[in-house]
Amino acid sequence: MKISALVLSFSVFICSIASAAPPPNVILIISDDQGFGDYGFMGSKDVRTPNLDRMASQSQLYTRGYVMPVCSPSLACLLTGRLPHENGITGNDLAKSESGPKPSDRSPLVDKLLSNKVLLPKVLSEAGYLTFQTGKLWNVTYKEVGFSGGMTAATGRHGGDGLKIGRESMQPIYDFIEGAKSQNKPFFVWYAPMMPHEPHNPPAQLLAKYQGKGFTPEAEKYYAMVEWFDQSCGELDTYLTQNKLAENTVILYLTDNGWDAARGRKADRSKLSPYELGVRTPMFVRWPGKVAPARDEETLASIIDFVPTILKVSGVNVGGDLPGVNLMDKKAMAARKSVFVESYRHDIADLADPAKSLVARVVVNGWWKLLIPSGTPVDRGFASSPKTIELFDLKTDPLETKNVADEHPDEVKRLGEIQKMAWNVQ
Repeated sequence: MKISALVLSFSVFICSIASAAPPPNVILIISDDQGFGDYGFMGSKDVRTPNLDRMASQSQLYTRGYVMPVCSPSLACLLTGRLPHENGITGNDLAKSESGPKPSDRSPLVDKLLSNKVLLPKVLSEAGYLTFQTGKLWNVTYKEVGFSGGMTAATGRHGGDGLKIGRESMQPIYDFIEGAKSQNKPFFVWYAPMMPHEPHNPPAQLLAKYQGKGFTPEAEKYYAMVEWFDQSCGELDTYLTQNKLAENTVILYLTDNGWDAARGRKADRSKLSPYELGVRTPMFVRWPGKVAPARDEETLASIIDFVPTILKVSGVNVGGDLPGVNLMDKKAMAARKSVFVESYRHDIADLADPAKSLVARVVVNGWWKLLIPSGTPVDRGFASSPKTIELFDLKTDPLETKNVADEHPDEVKRLGEIQKMAWNVQ
């Protein structure tokens, strides 16, 4: 009897070891300056994105995702899991000041970012992941934010040598993954190529696909860049499949901010603006066998949801104070009714006071979207900002052509209170 019990106990112990599956690998793909509709799976008839179309069809896809309107604040949200007024990174550069640091001095921005309690690559590295940075990484080096390896080894503006990924080769990622495999370690890859971001210099054979079809020269190059980026994603996915890694690798996708294909830098309501073409993006999570493919065209998703999602996937617990929601938890996602966007000037007036650079606060609640201006105009490009309170019904007016604030004063008041509470407590 005792021997039988011992055998049974030992069998249970062995089974528990066998059932404790290793944590999955994670790849975060971040597009750069891409319009929310510029994908086949989002309905575009102008541009080809067959690889992202396939990946989206295999994923939990949210078509109504929201990010910040410019690069550095968006990337800081992805590193910290917090909105800009909390993580402190409210713009791309420091504004000129007689008494403050020079704009060329990146150290205050580095210090501000590193002061955050959670830095995604750091906590993953500490949990046993091998972590690798490629592409855009504003102001900091990969080591400073806790990556165990990376391409951006010197502090710069966009990301230095990291920007070679995608445009020149995908090999650094493959070499890193091979190293992780040899050590039998789970890996995390930050794939943030500066694509389709300018310079729009696509391969000639891709550009030819879009010429002579009635697009502007700027749009021809941009669409070719989108397809080039899609090809790089397909190459990465093919590598995972060929190396039998796809089943145990979670892929997450979003873009950092938007773009207007037709007007490019002359667009007044895309990049740097709080309007839909500047801040909306599809977001998806693919985990074969774990996340059922589904397309959700109603639930709101936010850039701050990526950190808690990745931490959940990897089994890392950093406490319960992150404001985002696990993108894989469909019930929790549906229960949250509002997401928030913060629009700032390109240059940061005061690192200690986000309000000094604030252009507009935005709340999206259901299909309502409220924009609350601060009175501070944007400071780069052609981007526009609201001059008065603006309210849009995105269900019937997805590109915000009619301000209905005067027609719905009760909604303006209700949404204003929601936004005010979020600004104070998040």
